[in-house]
Amino acid sequence: MQMMIGDQFTESVSGERTSITNPAKGIPAGEVPSGGKEDVDLAVEAAFEAFGRWKELPNSHRGVALFRSAGLIRQEADRIAHILTTEQGKPLREAKDEVLGAAAVFEYYAGSASLITSGYSDTLPRYGYGVVQKRPLGVCGAIIPWNMPILIAAWKIGAALVTGNTLVLKPSIQAPMAVLALGEVMERAGLPPGVLNIVTGKGTDAGDPLIRHDAVRKISFTGSIQTGQAIARATAGTMKRLTLELGGNDPMIVCSDVDPVAAADAALALRLYNCGQICTSPKRMIVMDEIHDAFVSRLQQTIPEVVIGDGIDPASRIGPLNNEAGRVGVEEAIQMLEDEGAHIFRGKLSAGLSEQGFFCPPALATGCAADSKVLMEEIFGPLIPVIRANDLDEAIEIANSTRFGLGASIWTQTINTAEQVAEELQAGIVWVNQHMKLPPEVPFGGVKGSGYGRENGLSFIDAYTEEKTILIARQGLF
Repeated sequence: MQMMIGDQFTESVSGERTSITNPAKGIPAGEVPSGGKEDVDLAVEAAFEAFGRWKELPNSHRGVALFRSAGLIRQEADRIAHILTTEQGKPLREAKDEVLGAAAVFEYYAGSASLITSGYSDTLPRYGYGVVQKRPLGVCGAIIPWNMPILIAAWKIGAALVTGNTLVLKPSIQAPMAVLALGEVMERAGLPPGVLNIVTGKGTDAGDPLIRHDAVRKISFTGSIQTGQAIARATAGTMKRLTLELGGNDPMIVCSDVDPVAAADAALALRLYNCGQICTSPKRMIVMDEIHDAFVSRLQQTIPEVVIGDGIDPASRIGPLNNEAGRVGVEEAIQMLEDEGAHIFRGKLSAGLSEQGFFCPPALATGCAADSKVLMEEIFGPLIPVIRANDLDEAIEIANSTRFGLGASIWTQTINTAEQVAEELQAGIVWVNQHMKLPPEVPFGGVKGSGYGRENGLSFIDAYTEEKTILIARQGLF
């Protein structure tokens, strides 16, 4: 597959290519160009040239371009999903859900085009008139991770483009092929050349030059807290706008007034989605003492039933982790929890899977300490740690005890409890009796170490535009 720069699908200037690994088999899934600084320069130049024309289009025309893209994405959802599963590892049904979710995001932004105003004017008593213009920023940059590449790409593409900006997008080198397919579909749907450019390559080779490029007015990044901090430091003197979503360590507080079996089933389904590689999946189950044992018992019953396999196989409930480093990291976290005194209960791999791919059987950790050093950090994989809490105050204290603050959930049948806990949880989004579902109509982002800025919802308008005030005196020059 090739990069998308201006009106061309092209190789990198260096001519070098990077092999993408199929995580279910440990063999190559394909190749992409190894982009670098020169490729980023060309992409920014193409985006800058396209910006002059794109920004002058009526908002409705830009909305139509996204709407047409959504339609063609829906038609080709199976093809894109297959590419995504092959390079990322998730089950095919989850991959297709993600692709269709991206189409829905484009449809949302297309429908929101009518809400984007070019500004407003007002009469100012004893002064004259004030005109406030709202204009796009210009060339924007986006860097996305490998866990949900199509959906997260759609968040950033839709917001940037519908507000009149052009975009240079760098996908993760671990899962870039489906994103390239997405760009190719948008080009065939009629998106003008240069409006969207996709450069593949390693973060040090392509991501860093994009972040530092003088002509790039905004960077939207989704990834690790360490990389996000590095981006903030690198851009501190440039005055670029930043949106940083830096992962989460979401608590799921389960109150004693809910059915422990239903709550455990929900916890398992949510935690195993995408093999646990979701920023907003519940990563710490904080369960009230009264139902703790029943909750754990249900998980011990259902975890052995989880079918692990190649995401292409319809029988697989979960696929492999995306990469070997991730698998090793999860296994190390499980061992460290056991060293801390937790009790570990593991699922099993099917015959033949242990010697291929990056498979990791689900693990239940019980007896976890509330102040576990392991659980202070985000664990990206199918680990379900359960922490016992005696009351709501303790549960909230545990939930807020990490440096992250992306999402959280409270599970209860009492509305007053839901309202109280939702107010006290330190998170950018709080769910009640659900977790992880995220319609594009609502703002999404974190607090504390999970970053700053918001995506989706109408907040995208302010995130991708800037205001200019023009004051007109009522009489004469003075």
